[in-house]
Amino acid sequence: MRGLQEAKRFLQSQPQEFLRVPRARLQPILAKQGKPTIDLDKLWQTLSPIAEVLPVIVVQSPEHWSRSVLDLPTNVDAILPVSIPAYPTEVWNSHPQALIERGLPVIFWPLMAYDEPDFWRWSARDFLRALGVEVYIARNARHGESIVRALAVKRYLASSVVVVFGEQNFPWNAPAAGHLMTRSLGTRILVEPIEAIRSRMGRFTDDQVRQVWSQRQGRYTLGNVRPEALHEAIRAYLAIRDILDQHKACAFGVNCFGDLVIRGGRDVPCLAQTLLREDGFLAACDGDFCAILSMMLITGLLDKPAMMSNMYPIRYVGALTDHFGDPLSPDPKRYPQSSWNNLARLAHCGFVGVISPEMTPQGKGTLRDWGGTYEIKRDGRGCGIDADLAPDMPITVVEMCFDGRTLLLAWAKVCETTRHPNMPHCESSALLEFRNLEAFVESISREHTAIVYGDHIDELRTLAEILKLDCKVF
Repeated sequence: MRGLQEAKRFLQSQPQEFLRVPRARLQPILAKQGKPTIDLDKLWQTLSPIAEVLPVIVVQSPEHWSRSVLDLPTNVDAILPVSIPAYPTEVWNSHPQALIERGLPVIFWPLMAYDEPDFWRWSARDFLRALGVEVYIARNARHGESIVRALAVKRYLASSVVVVFGEQNFPWNAPAAGHLMTRSLGTRILVEPIEAIRSRMGRFTDDQVRQVWSQRQGRYTLGNVRPEALHEAIRAYLAIRDILDQHKACAFGVNCFGDLVIRGGRDVPCLAQTLLREDGFLAACDGDFCAILSMMLITGLLDKPAMMSNMYPIRYVGALTDHFGDPLSPDPKRYPQSSWNNLARLAHCGFVGVISPEMTPQGKGTLRDWGGTYEIKRDGRGCGIDADLAPDMPITVVEMCFDGRTLLLAWAKVCETTRHPNMPHCESSALLEFRNLEAFVESISREHTAIVYGDHIDELRTLAEILKLDCKVF
């Protein structure tokens, strides 16, 4: 499954500009005339996929330094100070005021010949930080690239819009708490009613629906979904896309349990989520804008697919029995009870969750009738997605908290996707093993967790540092 662990997200075509993370813009500044201590041409080649490295500015005098820094355009994301050999007493040490006033981050690049940090910058980092300058010493090229990607994600988040649909009657209440994300990250959270989707669905012809399906059906297997439910799901996709385009929004979620399914509706947006991800949008269940932001951090930084679902620690036998009519306990022969404190299930609306096909071992999702819940019975209507996660797969679990300032990261692995016979409201769930589930649960924001294949703790911790988030790792 190594290929799945490294796989990038699938895109049907080039996403629209407002959906793409921009390349970071970096300004190298050479301390004085002479040979740079890093190879700027090689740096340009290394970073060109993710950043624009601007022509180097060679400092002629302290006055020239100050004027150059203060006059940098607003779309520059960071300054790369570059030394020449035997000059550790550079102009940024003798004249730091320009950096203080300009307020741009400073990145000291690693020694490229050795791929190790330039430890002569320790004192400059502490000195400048003490004066209020944001300073990073890249530990190696990989860490430096993570810093650069994170700066681009920061710019992307600051201009992004998210739309959540439905009644705001769960804790992910956007009018009450969405401003906390805007305050921290700049991302705006807009609220639209379910009716905004439904009022548009009738605008799309049968020919348009058939055209969408002919283009996308290769990634899906038809299960027991009814033809009319499939067509309704595609119309929901087209309607939601129309609204997102109108707002130039990069992501969405529908609070299905706020007012859609509890009022008898089955026009659920499960297929709309995966189809819109294929267009470059992001999506999460239940209108949970925190989960949406978690997925934006993942995909924006890594360009990898992510999914989210309800996470249930299996040691909570009573709560699971009340919710599912069964504790969903794993096979004790394969998973001794002594290990259960670190085991949890992922499950949502009858299946593991809305998994994009590129995350499945088969490369396809199966379209089935919406799975329902223990309380809201399955009735054959709607279009849900049944898919497996890859077994024995390391994952990173991500939770952005409601305060917009705290990010939880946990290492775990997918053990298996379990099939549950005779449980129509929970046909499948994924069994996860955490490194330290008990500590994670002590700090948990909510049951919704976002996951991405692979161990990306270091990259996401770097992103948290750039975004000024309090990052807790478990």
